[in-house]
Amino acid sequence: MKLKNILFSFFLILFFSGNILSHQKSQSYTSWKGEVVGTDFVVSVSTKISKGVLFNQLQNNGYRIDQLENYFKNKISSEDCFSQNPLIQDQGDFVKYLNKFFCSVEQPRFNFNLFFDLNLTHLDFSSQEKAGQLFPDFIISSDNRQIYIFDENQSAELNLSFLNFLSFGFKHILSGLDHIAFLLLIIFLCANLKTLFFAISGFTLGHSASLFSSVQGLIVSSTNLVEIMIGFSILVCSIEVLGKKTAQLGMFSNLLLVAWAILTFTIYIFIPKQSLFFLALGLMMFCYLRLSDNYQSSLNLIFITIVFGFIHGLGFAGAINEIYLPKEDMLKILLAFNLGIEIGQILIFGVFALFAYFLKFYNLGKLRNFATVAITASIFGYSLNLIIERSFLVF
Repeated sequence: MKLKNILFSFFLILFFSGNILSHQKSQSYTSWKGEVVGTDFVVSVSTKISKGVLFNQLQNNGYRIDQLENYFKNKISSEDCFSQNPLIQDQGDFVKYLNKFFCSVEQPRFNFNLFFDLNLTHLDFSSQEKAGQLFPDFIISSDNRQIYIFDENQSAELNLSFLNFLSFGFKHILSGLDHIAFLLLIIFLCANLKTLFFAISGFTLGHSASLFSSVQGLIVSSTNLVEIMIGFSILVCSIEVLGKKTAQLGMFSNLLLVAWAILTFTIYIFIPKQSLFFLALGLMMFCYLRLSDNYQSSLNLIFITIVFGFIHGLGFAGAINEIYLPKEDMLKILLAFNLGIEIGQILIFGVFALFAYFLKFYNLGKLRNFATVAITASIFGYSLNLIIERSFLVF
């Protein structure tokens, strides 16, 4: 039976470890600055997006990376203005698009079509300034691509209101396959409702603390390293589930340590400065899995959900920490975003709790165990792909 479990688990791991399309949040940040130059009203536009996200989406949609100019051409346009000297800059982690528009009016209307052809769920967070005066920031979505700049009465559908950030937080977690995968693993690891309640609370506590601390400037983190650690958190928990379901957690942790050592050595060859970071992650992973194997306690899970919740919170913060948040509205907006995330989490837990209850009610325990192992193995493949992709594509 033990050999059967081992072979079955590795078959599933190999089957699901292919190049699964990973989800990365598609978001850009645009600055609109207007000023009078002679007799002209000039609008300077600066849009930046994560290089890893952009390159992924370009490749998935058949664009060539070495022809960025062709992609950006005419994606921002206006009947009130004409553009001059568009420019694309490589700024390390980001790609920045710069352009100047000479306009006939001081409240020009623009069509913003960047990135929506790559991902319909894309969001652009825009700030606007005219002759030193700040105007309300706003969000551009696939449903609202035609915008008026420097208009104090910007549409309520676009502004940074409580309801809009509540909706943004809710959609953010439901569209984030990495966060959903981690929440599923928490469900699989919990033996009862009491443990599940404390695990959910620990995850909420962790990501709330890092979200607020990061946005308030108390924590400064690297977006790239956070994205890798999110994939790492999914990998660790998926191995824990598979190991416990097959009673081979010790062996799995040893094999994963060897595989991680190979990955770290490869990272050292290409990016020596980051090898110490990967080495630390590998040691943490091995120690935790060994602890989980030798010391059976719900405290292990609660502790790790707090730690990984903190890491995921840094990822949530990356979605909003580049937006100009008025100080008088900051607490309101952060509460709305966090509440939206919590509502999304509750919905995810509720759906899968009902599914588990359905299987139990109809005495389908074997099917439930098979589904758990199969889903976990697919999540393992997904997390492995995330780590490799974010390690070599993002850096």
